[in-house]
Amino acid sequence: MHSWLIDLSVLQLLEEKKLKKSDFIVTENYHLRLMPETAKLLIAKIRLNIDMKVPYKHGKQFSYQTILLDCIQQLANYVIGKRKELQLNIPLVKIRRSDPIELWQKILDLSPDVRKALGINKSTLWYQQKNLVEGGRIRVYSKVMSKLR
Repeated sequence: MHSWLIDLSVLQLLEEKKLKKSDFIVTENYHLRLMPETAKLLIAKIRLNIDMKVPYKHGKQFSYQTILLDCIQQLANYVIGKRKELQLNIPLVKIRRSDPIELWQKILDLSPDVRKALGINKSTLWYQQKNLVEGGRIRVYSKVMSKLR
């Protein structure tokens, strides 16, 4: 399996605030291990990502699992001499954040005077700042978003 699919899955769980310090066990050899329930959560996320469909051959949609199997078949054919050259084309994954870090920082740094000048409601700003400080996700309506840009 492509290790970046695992990395992506871990990043998604972190973004979703589904991983915390108590989800890990330190062994007697000081290795970190996932708690069983957390491991199940990670496996489920990996399965979702490996089943994600992306454009592959001739622009058709294929899951990463199918793409991986195709690459393995191509490699096998190369090793046994059925192919003279090997060129594996694995589509890149695009990660999109719904709340970019730059926006987080703008909201956290927004002073009362600037908030007022932009016409953003005092309680709206307070709520968004509170969510960010507590590690939550933010939802910004398009009207407010246009004022922050």
